[in-house]
Amino acid sequence: MKIHVNGEEKTVRPNLNIYDLLIALELNPKQAGIAVAVNREVIPKTTWRATELCENSEVEIIRAVQGG
Repeated sequence: MKIHVNGEEKTVRPNLNIYDLLIALELNPKQAGIAVAVNREVIPKTTWRATELCENSEVEIIRAVQGG
């Protein structure tokens, strides 16, 4: 199945949820400062495991970084 992550096309397994996508992208889903939107809708962290991605989903992953 093809999805777009931050504007880049990715091929992923069917029925992939947001939590597992983050793990596949080598991101820690439990880390603070990560936000995810699917098709321009922000998805609450509490529902990442229950939110399955569909063919052609547009996923935006935003990570807050500390700096100055």
